[in-house]
Amino acid sequence: MWQTYHGSGTSSTPAFLRAVQPQSAIFQLGYRNRYRHPRADVVERYRQLGASLNRTDASGAILLQLGQNGIAVTKYREEHARYWYGR
Repeated sequence: MWQTYHGSGTSSTPAFLRAVQPQSAIFQLGYRNRYRHPRADVVERYRQLGASLNRTDASGAILLQLGQNGIAVTKYREEHARYWYGR
């Protein structure tokens, strides 16, 4: 199961995460967001469950392609760096 989420402290309680057992999570948030999401304790909850973590502030757009062989993940900033990154 995948979960998309911004990372505040109220929506991913330990009980909820134990119930859904996410394999992966995408934290949808902007670079230098004023709420400072995701909260460190929320990230740690996902880590303790062994979920892979993806963040749009670090990876830019994240594309999930569902296919017969599973889910392919493309992190645009990693695979399609902005032109000024190499300068």
